[in-house]
Amino acid sequence: MTKMRKLLAAIAIVLLQITCLYAQQKTVSIAGQLIHFNNQVVVEDMSEFQYLDIPMPDHVIVADSTGKFSISFKLSSPNYFRLGRNILYLTPGDNLVATIDKNNAVKSTFAGAGADANTYLCNTPFPKAASYLEAGTNIRSSPLQTLQILMDAAAKRQQQLSEVKNVSAEFRRLETARIKADVLNSIKGVSSYATNNKNVTTPDEYIKTFNGLSDSIRTVYEKNFIDASLMKLVVYRDIADELVEHAAGADVQKIKDWYKASDIVDQLNHENDKAQVAAYSKTIDSVKTAGYHIALKKHLQNLLQFGKGDMAADFTAVDVNDKRVALSNLKGKVIYVDIWATWCGPCLAEMPHLEEIKNKYSNNPNVVFVSLSIDDDAQADAWKNNVAARKAGGLQWQINREKLNTYNITTIPRTLLIDKNFKMVSMSAPLPSSKDLPAAIDGLVN
Repeated sequence: MTKMRKLLAAIAIVLLQITCLYAQQKTVSIAGQLIHFNNQVVVEDMSEFQYLDIPMPDHVIVADSTGKFSISFKLSSPNYFRLGRNILYLTPGDNLVATIDKNNAVKSTFAGAGADANTYLCNTPFPKAASYLEAGTNIRSSPLQTLQILMDAAAKRQQQLSEVKNVSAEFRRLETARIKADVLNSIKGVSSYATNNKNVTTPDEYIKTFNGLSDSIRTVYEKNFIDASLMKLVVYRDIADELVEHAAGADVQKIKDWYKASDIVDQLNHENDKAQVAAYSKTIDSVKTAGYHIALKKHLQNLLQFGKGDMAADFTAVDVNDKRVALSNLKGKVIYVDIWATWCGPCLAEMPHLEEIKNKYSNNPNVVFVSLSIDDDAQADAWKNNVAARKAGGLQWQINREKLNTYNITTIPRTLLIDKNFKMVSMSAPLPSSKDLPAAIDGLVN
């Protein structure tokens, strides 16, 4: 009997391993129509690993000229993502047909496996807009009226969640927690949004009264609300630091580790010297939560593979005349590369500043500026038209993002600075609008 139990236990372990392996190999598929998007968009991880993990290159959508798209990628467990302004909840095996409107998340539609959860999420409040406060539009002249609007919004959201079908118990748990976190985030936001609001004549008095009215509600919502598994929600991460400020326990430590890990990533991304990057290894060891520690180690290793002092990674792009051009052809000069795209608003805002800095060095043959678009090939005409409309001169190049993998281009605008010996000086140089840029260039020229 004992042998049989051992055999059954061994079989159970093997089956579990096979099941886990199978789950890890499942994919998520999304196809349909993008409205008001440019042709290239990322299905962005919105979990607690949003900035800790290295971005996945297979999460980039390249739509055709009509906005039609199709994407599939592996997913080992349910997770939150973002596409435009829509929050998505994707589960291994989901097969969605979606129409997603960048300008209005509520207008987006979903069908297929996983549709019910994502239809519900179309109405997800935005944490950075103080959730139910809706960037201050729900501030009323009476603090009591404002509080009532917030609580009514939460009650309505709870009712909507109760009516959703075909979703997991875990999804309901997370979304119930989101509603509580949105209430707390809304209450927290009044202090900022009541100031200079047209409905508020005496902000200090208004905020004091509101805080007095909402204090009991906040106490109820905060009770037993410390749960590290809820860090998967952006809005919970926005309020959890206050929840754990004077608390203790395993979940408290995990939550504090997340904030520490986020700070480390931010510091790492602003380091250009590989020796300084390597020195963060000991700091990373202070993060005890396994998942965060592993993600930080991966992040560190990725940054150490290529950086300041290494020979620049050569690449071949095309110019506005469709001629192939190589970065290595510019050896012997100080090279400043401005990476942008026609669909990137902050990039376009930098363009006038780029023209100014180019003019500043126009008579210096030792400095060259490369304006490098990562618009997809399908958007080549849009790129050329943009360059022509701005009457932008100098080196105007275009390249597919995947050819820049060595440079780890995850967000733009992004700039590179390379010295005369074709060695990397900065993987994230000052932007064209930065007052620090001339000094950085002059230091290399001189």
